[in-house]
Amino acid sequence: MGQQTRIVLIDDDLDACELLKIQLEDGNNMSLTFSTNGDDALPLISKEQPNIVILDINMPGTHGVKIGAALAAEESTASIPVLYLSGMVSPEEVAALAKGEDKPSIISKGSPVEDLIVAIRSITTH
Repeated sequence: MGQQTRIVLIDDDLDACELLKIQLEDGNNMSLTFSTNGDDALPLISKEQPNIVILDINMPGTHGVKIGAALAAEESTASIPVLYLSGMVSPEEVAALAKGEDKPSIISKGSPVEDLIVAIRSITTH
């Protein structure tokens, strides 16, 4: 089945984090570590060295896009792919934004978990 995909999720919604942990780890060969505090993101990601980071965009404290920029600027984390998770866009808007891209960089919180799994696999297998 291959090596397990290690994911770090940063999202201020604890219930969403716990639900995604269950959904992604259940039979998908994925492990998820999460934090609900954007200020904890960089130390957690540096420690975990995941295969992918999923960031909520709109959070109190450190904004998800700022975390993504900080990851890209740091040599030890620059190669870790980032997938943004947003409640501000619909699945249809994401599809229109990602048209022609083989690796989506944003997914709607309204998307089915299966779409998130497909996006994670697409990003981490390229």
